[in-house]
Amino acid sequence: MGITTLHFSRKSVYLLVLAVALIGVGGYSYVQQGQAINNAVTVQATVDSAQVERIDSRRSIDYEPEIEYTYEYQGETYTSEQVFPGPTIRTYSDRSNAQSIVQSYEPGTTVQAYVRPSAPGNAFLIRERTPWPSRASAIGGVLLCIAVLAGLGPKHSGQHELRPASEVRSPPSQTWVERNDERLRRLSKWALLVCFVAFWLSMVGLALGILSLSEGSTRPVEADLLGPVGLPLLAAAGFWVGMILSLCLYGIQSFSRYRRLRRRLREPKPPSPFRHPSRLVTILGTEGDELPEYGRRVRVTGWAFLIAAGMTTILVQLLYTAG
Repeated sequence: MGITTLHFSRKSVYLLVLAVALIGVGGYSYVQQGQAINNAVTVQATVDSAQVERIDSRRSIDYEPEIEYTYEYQGETYTSEQVFPGPTIRTYSDRSNAQSIVQSYEPGTTVQAYVRPSAPGNAFLIRERTPWPSRASAIGGVLLCIAVLAGLGPKHSGQHELRPASEVRSPPSQTWVERNDERLRRLSKWALLVCFVAFWLSMVGLALGILSLSEGSTRPVEADLLGPVGLPLLAAAGFWVGMILSLCLYGIQSFSRYRRLRRRLREPKPPSPFRHPSRLVTILGTEGDELPEYGRRVRVTGWAFLIAAGMTTILVQLLYTAG
């Protein structure tokens, strides 16, 4: 690209294709929704049926508000099940959110629908965008940045041999992390293991608590904070935070080892991967057995902080949704 050479591995090419596809599909859906909202005209529609459809998948259970209605436009009668504009459907992880939409459309009632003159058979009920196109474009943008950074990084980032430790002068004083290196490593790994096991045990307790409260009832479960659902949920959140802190502690200890290894690099030393994202992304995407000791240490340190950041983002998102 001009005077810049991009080095793409096979994995980077796959990532690039996925990123472009997400941006394209998300952008197309966003434009389609915008055109449907801006160009739509109102019509009167009769609700035929309204229910919440449960969608089971391997990873989660989602709920879709399914509303069927009939309307007339320019002398023709149409039937539609589209709730929001655009080609994509909107689902909810919480059944109550989908139920709140369905409750507004009782069968047999007359409601207002919106019709796009260029596509009269695709009416919709709620005149607002769904979040999926923006999210798809945002995820695609992040993946595109990662792919480009990986392409900009040198082919052999992290492939640096070290001088013997005897040839390197030790600093006059060690940091507290360096003095307690092995202790911190053991503590972070044991804490991560304990929190990981305890988290999933809490999730089992949470599932049992929900089953015990909802047994024989079709009403939504109302959980008490100190009840059979609230306590396992609080415990799971606490152990999730514990895993984040354990990963951060391990990352700090691993970064201290990285600094000691960096002193053993031969001159001229390469730029630090933690100050050059393209180098760091290249190392993170390289298999551990393909890297020498220095590269493996950079890779382990980077992944520890990256996973901790991802888990923190998930926690913040859940708290925001719950709020």
